[in-house]
Amino acid sequence: MKFPLTRALAATALGLALASSALAQGKPPIKLVHTAPLSGQLASVGKLQAIAVDIAVEDINKSGGINGSMIEIVRHDDQLRPDQGVLRVREAHQSGALAVLGPLSSTQWETAVATINQLKIPAINMNSNKPGILGRPYGTRLNTPDDVALPEGFAEFVKLFPNAKRVVVMADVREAAGKAAEAEWARLAKARGLEVVGTLEFTSGQTDFSPIAIKLKELKPDFVLAAILSGDAGKLARELQIQGVTTPILCNQLIYPGVFPQTVGKTIGDQAKQWYTMGSATNNYSTGDAVRYKSFVDRYIAAIAKDSVLNQFQPPNVANASLGYDAVLLVAEAARKQGIDGSTPILAARDKLRDGINAVTTFRGVNEIALSDKGDGAMRNGVLQVDPAAGVWKFVQAK
Repeated sequence: MKFPLTRALAATALGLALASSALAQGKPPIKLVHTAPLSGQLASVGKLQAIAVDIAVEDINKSGGINGSMIEIVRHDDQLRPDQGVLRVREAHQSGALAVLGPLSSTQWETAVATINQLKIPAINMNSNKPGILGRPYGTRLNTPDDVALPEGFAEFVKLFPNAKRVVVMADVREAAGKAAEAEWARLAKARGLEVVGTLEFTSGQTDFSPIAIKLKELKPDFVLAAILSGDAGKLARELQIQGVTTPILCNQLIYPGVFPQTVGKTIGDQAKQWYTMGSATNNYSTGDAVRYKSFVDRYIAAIAKDSVLNQFQPPNVANASLGYDAVLLVAEAARKQGIDGSTPILAARDKLRDGINAVTTFRGVNEIALSDKGDGAMRNGVLQVDPAAGVWKFVQAK
């Protein structure tokens, strides 16, 4: 049967209208770039953070996305190199991304902040802890900087060793947060009336830690105040066991994320108890919403079980990987309130997101984070100790 021409045109028009309506309902996605070390010394930290980011994206997209636009994650391996971190920020800007999640380390963040603000692209850092890195107006970091975390942790730690008199400061001077912590540790020790009997410096990625272990044995401190990445700490832990050095070691947050507690317990056994750090969460506790955190941890652990590399390190160590989840939530909530979706012109969208994030003073996700006007986060921190038998960080109770 043939339709008259007018009826055929009408049918065509109706079809086009329906197709147009369907397209209007399917808004363009919102692109976020996640840059992290996925190879090299801190590959485990980057991969664990990626899992947390992906869980958050899944949750947001299942709930309707950001004002109807789904989040699309583009992920880059920046190898923990400052130049690669800056390059990824530039690529994110050119590709039309709404925001950058990362880069990860203090050295990378400090190097990238000027570019972030020059290009006017919002960026959220989840790990940097060196004090004084001013990220605003476009940069925000969620992790507690050491000028807040170190005094809190030190005050609790010295209660565990009330008779201590001699301390050694030890720091990775290649990493920005390590060099800054060296000075802060010395200041805190001297203010407490402790004698700093030695300062030991090294560089990240160093292969031979026997000179450090031998020197510690000679100096005989009551405890050590350190700034060291987890991979280097694992090598040093083995050398300390060989030299018979069991001195307690309090580290800044460089050692907190990743797979240190699982691996050190296996390599040196019960002596792993000498290692302490500061943090705000374990697998069983966070400062934020307890129900949401448990759901996140369960799914995080399940995702690790599917990864043939990460699954070798058991049990999983959540640590501050959960800040990857909160970073996505912060972007999504600020964007929703600012009326941003995938069709918002990108320059306007970035400025709206900047304003939305800068207006937040307290963010409550799976962690509760206070945000200063400088763009620094802060969470309640406590002292954690390696539990060798369980292979996890556990909070210690100061006496």
